[in-house]
Amino acid sequence: MLTRRHWLIWALGLGSTPWCHPAPGAALALTLANSYHPGLRLQDYWVSEKYDGIRAHWTGQQLLSRQGLPIDAPAWFTQHWPQHALDGELWAGRGQFAQVQSIVAQGRQDEAAWRQLRYMVFDLPGHSGPFTQRQQALARTIARLQQPWVQAAPQWQVASHEALQRQLQQLSQQGAEGLMLRHQHAPYRGGRSDDLIKLKLFEDAEAVVVGHLPGKGKYQGMTGALLVQMPSGQRFKIGSGLRDADRAQPPPIGSTITYRYNGLHPSGLPRFARFWRVRSDTNQP
Repeated sequence: MLTRRHWLIWALGLGSTPWCHPAPGAALALTLANSYHPGLRLQDYWVSEKYDGIRAHWTGQQLLSRQGLPIDAPAWFTQHWPQHALDGELWAGRGQFAQVQSIVAQGRQDEAAWRQLRYMVFDLPGHSGPFTQRQQALARTIARLQQPWVQAAPQWQVASHEALQRQLQQLSQQGAEGLMLRHQHAPYRGGRSDDLIKLKLFEDAEAVVVGHLPGKGKYQGMTGALLVQMPSGQRFKIGSGLRDADRAQPPPIGSTITYRYNGLHPSGLPRFARFWRVRSDTNQP
């Protein structure tokens, strides 16, 4: 609900558009990405790096995971954060996903480790304006905080799809996970749509481990492949990408893994699926 203060800020020109706050402390319906596809009107999009970290949203009172579970950050980490929502990623730099995952899993037990993290904020869910206006309001919000571990994700525009692909190649070679595209006119709304587009050299997805299949030959007595289940309920095996350590101590049944693949079969199953990593943040207590 809009308060008199919110309308006054808007009327005085201190905010570009009214705020529409969710209930205090409530989990948000987050914007989710579609994969890059032909036919996109590229000039309508802002581009940013895809951060290889853990999605986290600030409700105005607490920090939550993508699944709506509390993240036990030290008190100083979120001190003085705004009473309105933020959407971003906990990040420790390129190629440091495992480090982020470990720090978040331990919570505030190791406060010093949180000094390695940055909260890369890319949206304001409570702001009712289009993304371009939200980006401007976000810059002002982060500037007022003056906390070096909280940063607004840089956004830029690209002239052509060819230039976009070149940027993807260059950033991927430097260790980036990929690129994200946000539609400049879109309001913030939960769910998956072309409001948000992800672009990576390799596609990836998540599945739940439902079985360990025995190995053969040099993998006798170890796990030969994981039997996993997609959100659709379809099951398939993943053996490629598993290291010897993974085969000796495979991800437990019920855990969520991320796998990479190259397109889909007509059946909907992934082509050339290979194990990438365990997503322990999905089971964050």
